[in-house]
Amino acid sequence: MEMQRVSAHWFQLTGDPWVEVVDKWSGGNVHPDRAMNQWVLVLMLRGQRTFRVYGEDYAVRAGDFFLLPPYVRHCGIEYDEHEAYFAHFRAEGVHAALPEKLDTERILLPLCGQVPLELPCFSLMEYMVSHRSAPFFSEHFLTSQVQAILYQLSLTAQKKLLWSKPERSFAYQILQFIDGNKSRQLHKRDYAEAFGRSYDGLNNLTQSVYGVTIKQMQVILRVEQAKRMLSSGRSIAETSEACGFNDYFYFLKVFKKKTGMTPSEYQSS
Repeated sequence: MEMQRVSAHWFQLTGDPWVEVVDKWSGGNVHPDRAMNQWVLVLMLRGQRTFRVYGEDYAVRAGDFFLLPPYVRHCGIEYDEHEAYFAHFRAEGVHAALPEKLDTERILLPLCGQVPLELPCFSLMEYMVSHRSAPFFSEHFLTSQVQAILYQLSLTAQKKLLWSKPERSFAYQILQFIDGNKSRQLHKRDYAEAFGRSYDGLNNLTQSVYGVTIKQMQVILRVEQAKRMLSSGRSIAETSEACGFNDYFYFLKVFKKKTGMTPSEYQSS
């Protein structure tokens, strides 16, 4: 059976979301056969999730998201081993036509898609899950975080749909180059030699596709790697050097600016 990973179904949320449930699932089951009175947003961490909705079969995998509308019956297809974050929320919304131009004022999302590497959606979901009960619980807090994720996914999904595939593909090559050289001190000439284009042109392309410059992307990816290393028990000094921060104190400053915590606070959280 052939299953889809992309969808022609798009939705427009016309009102602010109100989150009722945020949680994390790890295990195996068949997706329930049901129609809910809430929207369901799922971010896949591991494995695969198969489901049928609108008479179409879908398979989403690690790094993907899917959004199920309320009052629409959906059901599972296979027994799936997977790990995922999910949020149930209420919001006014309608089926929407494919966007013809970028709309940053509204939330426009396909039924499923990929979560871009540079977005902190998974980190935000993990933070929500760890603060979803007393004494931290606040519906306003959870709602603001889910709304931020929805807007981020909306903008990137629209950009992916509207921009040319060659442009996105080339920008992704730049992203991979940055990610694969996080420990190096790259200079402008390194980018020019790697891609045969001027650094300014590469920087403009990166900013137009991802919304950040090459240097900003480099910092984002380095901090994400640092978070993974610190979580695995690596020392702060070792992490700083491995992530390309030659200046230990600059690493401390950047890490706190990006995460709101010092590396030692992050390790103990």
